[in-house]
Amino acid sequence: MIISVLIIFIAGYLFKIFKNDYSKPLIDIVIFISFPALVIYKIYYLKYSNEILEIFLISFISLLLGMTFGFIISKIMKFDQKTSAAVLLTTTLGNTSFLGFPMVVSLFGEKNLIWAIFFDQIMFFGLIVFGSLFVAYGSEKKIDIKNMVTDTFKFPPFLALLSALFLRNFHLNLEFLKPVGNSLIFLVILAIGMRFSFSDVKKNIKLASLVLFIKMFLVPLSIYFIIYFFFDIKNPAFQVAFTESAMPPMVMASVLAIEAKLREDLAISAVGLGILLAFILLPLYKYLLF
Repeated sequence: MIISVLIIFIAGYLFKIFKNDYSKPLIDIVIFISFPALVIYKIYYLKYSNEILEIFLISFISLLLGMTFGFIISKIMKFDQKTSAAVLLTTTLGNTSFLGFPMVVSLFGEKNLIWAIFFDQIMFFGLIVFGSLFVAYGSEKKIDIKNMVTDTFKFPPFLALLSALFLRNFHLNLEFLKPVGNSLIFLVILAIGMRFSFSDVKKNIKLASLVLFIKMFLVPLSIYFIIYFFFDIKNPAFQVAFTESAMPPMVMASVLAIEAKLREDLAISAVGLGILLAFILLPLYKYLLF
């Protein structure tokens, strides 16, 4: 399955080179149709288990570790505020949906995708809360709590989550949502391939490599040591959560850096290089650690 994901990624990149970049409309379709359909379908048929609490715990630890390591590195390297904010964005926020979902399906099967969905919901809150804090810090603006709350309730997948929890009170047949949700994997990887740029990877490759060392090595391996060795959790939910914690920086991290006029070149380079690294590192983690 990982080969299929790579082939679709390459196809998207080549389509952009020889035809056109349709990543924006594809991502819009995912955000407003495929992703919400997948969330409603998976949550509606989910049976409650202790693994849900484990996912939430690991996802919060992932956010806190990424932020802590990013802060420490920024202080040691004596970065200015704009660079520090870009580093914090890229070490804290992971690409847990657009790249994470296809990777989880390819490595652990569709039946374990539900754990990735829960992990991503926490990462979304991290995007709203921590992302806003980092942008405010880098651009020296005031924090707007009202906008954070508004952005949360305007996000279609979050509304889909609330809808799914409400619909669980009724006996419905929502099987028609399955093929709609299944379209997410193909559309997302195709869009990422179109967004990818080798020129972005070349920029600030040394600093981007430092960011990825934190995001894709230090954070997940710290989680592995804490959860696996101290709590002895070995179930599929933990394996998915670990993999999600090892995802490269979120694409939205670079978008926020661009909009706030932070070190956008660093953010874009880290996102691009991280995508390439993910195709090698994530399968390697699975076969070495699990």
